[in-house]
Amino acid sequence: MCPVTRRALALRNRLRSVSLFDLAFPFAATLLVLLTALAVQTPLRDAATHGDMTGVRLEMSTAYVVVAPFCALLDMQSLLTVPQHIALVATLLLSFVLWRAYKHVRGSNYPLWRQEIGGLILIVLLPAVLVVINVLLPRPMAKLVIADAETIAVDVHAHTASSHDARRDWTQARVREWHAQSGFHVAYITDHKRFGGAIDAVAANPARSGDGVVLLSGLELRSGGQHVNVLSMTQAESVYIVNGDHLTKGLKLAGGREPLIVQTIPFKIPRFAGPGQDSLPRTNALELNDGAPKGLTMGIVRHAELLRLADSLNLALVAGSDNHGWGNVASGWTLVRVPGWRALSPGALAVRLEDTMRGGRKSTQVVERRTPLLVSAPQVALTVPVMLISAARALTPIERTSWIGWAWSTLLLRLGIRRAAHLSLARARLARRRRRSRLRVVPISAATGVQS
Repeated sequence: MCPVTRRALALRNRLRSVSLFDLAFPFAATLLVLLTALAVQTPLRDAATHGDMTGVRLEMSTAYVVVAPFCALLDMQSLLTVPQHIALVATLLLSFVLWRAYKHVRGSNYPLWRQEIGGLILIVLLPAVLVVINVLLPRPMAKLVIADAETIAVDVHAHTASSHDARRDWTQARVREWHAQSGFHVAYITDHKRFGGAIDAVAANPARSGDGVVLLSGLELRSGGQHVNVLSMTQAESVYIVNGDHLTKGLKLAGGREPLIVQTIPFKIPRFAGPGQDSLPRTNALELNDGAPKGLTMGIVRHAELLRLADSLNLALVAGSDNHGWGNVASGWTLVRVPGWRALSPGALAVRLEDTMRGGRKSTQVVERRTPLLVSAPQVALTVPVMLISAARALTPIERTSWIGWAWSTLLLRLGIRRAAHLSLARARLARRRRRSRLRVVPISAATGVQS
């Protein structure tokens, strides 16, 4: 047989080994990427109006683009609300039930117990693995880039290892690096009950604010029974803290300056607006975007109520990562315009920044990552397909290429695994045949005991 014929037969055998089931995923992924390219949307939006924003964009590093499908899906999973997380697990369970029904109809000979155990392990482990990857393993991050050089990206709610619920290795250096990779210029360290992380962070600040990420001091306390962040609060104002983490009336910063108090989410809106809220006259800002799952949930589910509250009390809208070291994605940024901020010292920048935010509702703008706006039960049930479509619509052309490349690489991986399995099985069969055909030759004299 000539070499050309041998190659043709080998190619035919490979093609025969590829089933429609093998081609389903790469074809579906390619179709999703190509069709969503006809309805592209920006990955960012205005947190108040949920409309597109100009003058801001997300910048992806080369490493992010190379593993774009994994980063994009992990980002979307990190930004799901609590009901949407439940819907993700429910969708996996439903998929398992449908898969079992399909196998039953096809009359699969695969052992039943293996199907059940394998499916249940997948349902339990897949979300858990995604969470572990998101909260523990480092990976490339999307970075906010602002066109206006006079506008600052601020995080009003960050933590270090000084907080009891933060990572033990979440030092000020790692916090600064995380904010730099996310596109923040300024972040307030608002730990629970302690100032150690804020003291270390402020001590390591650059001399000029434009020379690196500026970390400012703050504290997360309880006021009127609800969590609030007091910006620029230092250990010198500890006399205003009672019962560990409760804020008393009359708080003043060093030099007699009024503190800027941020109402964090989630919180009870009627309790905030009711009588007896001791911090209400001094509350200047309201979180509209908070990176924790419960905060993301309230930001979407109670969105209209939060806007009415901010409008009625003239509160500045802000975003807080609420990052305790357990994530690799920023959900929102507070944009504040402070002309000449790069030449200011960190202390002077804090004063200018907070004076600007006291301007109320129109003094800030919150930009957030685009996530599915699913509130009602029928909408939440569609979390997985809407999440995938939303992620695909926000892809850049180079990211789409990466998605398609990874989709078809799964086919090569399946074929490689199948070939390895076939070779292993063939070797095992050949070994069994050799063992069966190997005869033990025993001399007649030894068997009968007759001397020759």
